[in-house]
Amino acid sequence: MFGKPAGTWLALVLILALVPRALHWNERGADPDLNYPAIDAHWHDAYARDLAGLEPGWPEGFDPAQITNEPLHRPPGYPWFLAMLYALGDGSVRAVLLVQHLLGLLSVGLLFFLGRALRGPGLGLLAAGLYGLAWSPVYFEGELHAPALLIALMLGGLLLAVGQGKGPARPREALGAGLLFALGVLTRPNSLLLALAVALWVWRTAGRRLGLWLLAGLVLFPLPSLVRNIYAADQAVPMTTGLGINLFLGQRAAANGLINSDLGEELGRYRTCFDWPEVVLRLGQQEGRSLTHGEADALLRSRGVSEVLKDPLGFMGRTMAKGVLLLGPTEVGHNKEVEVERAHSALLFSAPVDFSILLGLALLAFFLGRGQGLTVVCWSIGAWVLALLPFFVAARYRVPLVALLALPAAAGILGLIEALRERRRVLPLAVIALASPYLLGLLPGPDLGVPGVRYHLDRGRAYFRAARYEQAGREFEAALALAPGLAAGLYERALVHLGQGQLPEARSALEQVLLQEPRHGKAAANLGKMLLDGGEARVAGPVIGLALAEEGGLPQVIDLVQRCVLTLASASDPSQRDGAQALALADQLLAQRGPADGLPEALRAAALAEKGDFAAAIAAAERALSQARSASNTGAAAAVSRQLAGYRQGQPLRMPPLSSPRSN
Repeated sequence: MFGKPAGTWLALVLILALVPRALHWNERGADPDLNYPAIDAHWHDAYARDLAGLEPGWPEGFDPAQITNEPLHRPPGYPWFLAMLYALGDGSVRAVLLVQHLLGLLSVGLLFFLGRALRGPGLGLLAAGLYGLAWSPVYFEGELHAPALLIALMLGGLLLAVGQGKGPARPREALGAGLLFALGVLTRPNSLLLALAVALWVWRTAGRRLGLWLLAGLVLFPLPSLVRNIYAADQAVPMTTGLGINLFLGQRAAANGLINSDLGEELGRYRTCFDWPEVVLRLGQQEGRSLTHGEADALLRSRGVSEVLKDPLGFMGRTMAKGVLLLGPTEVGHNKEVEVERAHSALLFSAPVDFSILLGLALLAFFLGRGQGLTVVCWSIGAWVLALLPFFVAARYRVPLVALLALPAAAGILGLIEALRERRRVLPLAVIALASPYLLGLLPGPDLGVPGVRYHLDRGRAYFRAARYEQAGREFEAALALAPGLAAGLYERALVHLGQGQLPEARSALEQVLLQEPRHGKAAANLGKMLLDGGEARVAGPVIGLALAEEGGLPQVIDLVQRCVLTLASASDPSQRDGAQALALADQLLAQRGPADGLPEALRAAALAEKGDFAAAIAAAERALSQARSASNTGAAAAVSRQLAGYRQGQPLRMPPLSSPRSN
């Protein structure tokens, strides 16, 4: 397949690429988040474990039917791959990361063969070496994210599409390339544009017939997700319901190129994909009708497009700002603070190549006219950049560019060596090319926050989920030392106090959170529960109302509201009762959640009876009874019937408070 010298050098490159991967795999074993992943990694992990028949680890209080019985919200390729590995490895995360590092080594080898097909073994070896010693791919191979799988699929598809540099040798290779690209699109939908660019290149260089074979494989990409969505949710959503929310996040007037979870007062927050069902609910309330997940996705998609059409100049400005972030020297964090993670890792020394080095060397290749034979790679790079710009920038979304840039970067090194041998004056050109990516970092951009804060918060949250409260507390204190008064740090520290039973300290910290961030719904829920447990129902009412407004999608918040209304309306202790507060909170619950099985109306009836308005209480109780019967909730119907009899006799409801739910 290749000569002995090339094979020997490739083996050496693979050994060098193995070093940072082995170090990172070993050090990940001590990281607190390894078995307690967060945000998108948490979704991947929980969904994959559910599919594999293992204990899924859904968030506390989260109804998994909102994912399993609805259209896919995130691309399914990676969690399906993860489920397969969990089934084979009995749920071991370490085994998954080992496989992902092996996929990284496979990508190193694929780059060699791809470079050899395009420009010869020298280019292939250099490209493989550059990618093998690039730190960001190694980092994401150690996370429960898609880059390792996606890059292997993408490079495999490119290699089949290129063949020996003259297009695929046979139709079956073109079909195979299309199928690999289809799996890549199932893993990361942005890669569809890259696949189409490669198909166009094949069409132009190898003929229409082979281009059609590649497209024949590619067009199968939505089939697995479409079948699943129809079967599980009876909704013909081709891929996912994530396009609309991501386009809206990237194109609204407030967008700055980064992910911003705050969707505004009416839609609440979209911090993780677990918040999607609540966004659908709020969007439906805003529209005045119930929405399916597919309809909500289409509505947000149309809003994102409307923002572009309404303000073309703003769209251009946002796109340029995202381009600067995407090609600049900073690895923009998203789920984790990537660059600070690297600074605390052995990768800092064992994997010295970064994105900016590769981009600078790639620019040098074209400055020196050494881009011959790399057209398909250039098209792929351009397609990937264009596919990201409508949305937002994050480190893991540009990792595929590291693999693609390795090829022209290798050409840049070869061109520089040749120019130096010929004693051409290329030093100024090389300096300009290599400095260009770093100069982008001097341009004004969005505030990325204080370095290290997110790192300590992430570690503290993972320790907290593992009930290692002392370590969690130290991490949160470290975050607050960097950013005093930070609401997120104060809130997490309050949870540590709660976990350790330090209630006065927890209450003080939660109150500080609400002073810093008045719309912090989780802090309001925990503070409201503390106040209610402590016999301060009248003080708790407004706080719990805030929690309902911000976190009404969480079952534990709904339980807390119901308990508070019952306490304010029916507590045996008169100092705990306040009919007006109870009615306001019950009205808020009814407006936000709808009549459901009659419980909101039953709560309103209890509040009205406490106020002495028995005529209104009877009417509300009769509505609650009808709603409970319509919902076939016989227990609720019987309870409301008893309450209704009391209201008709002029007697308000009196009962002890319900048992308290767990903290949120």
